[in-house]
Amino acid sequence: MFPIVFIFATVALSPLTEAHQRDIGCVAEIAVLADAQKRGVEGGADVQLSGRRWAGIVGDRIVFESGQPRELVAFAMQEAAKASVTGGGQRIDRRESCLGQMQRELADADAVGQPLPKPVKAR
Repeated sequence: MFPIVFIFATVALSPLTEAHQRDIGCVAEIAVLADAQKRGVEGGADVQLSGRRWAGIVGDRIVFESGQPRELVAFAMQEAAKASVTGGGQRIDRRESCLGQMQRELADADAVGQPLPKPVKAR
């Protein structure tokens, strides 16, 4: 009989950076807005579908960059959304900033998925 050998890949874990925490805060802000829209309390452009997609993009990036488990990053996003409280005008400014960030990153993700243009033959 041969001995059974287990090989475990080690991933270097790093703490979440300020940028990661800011992104998690923005995902939480969009989640709060999406929930309010779902309940009919908030208006504006519907962010439920795009917010969910963006949360996945941000989560994947944080998992990749930090090495933290996906479940831990998802938990951090959920807790940030629960902790989000009304902050008056400052919250509106933050929301606008987060919406802009979400739209830019979704546009970038869409651009990556587009096929390359057909080559033009030289004359």
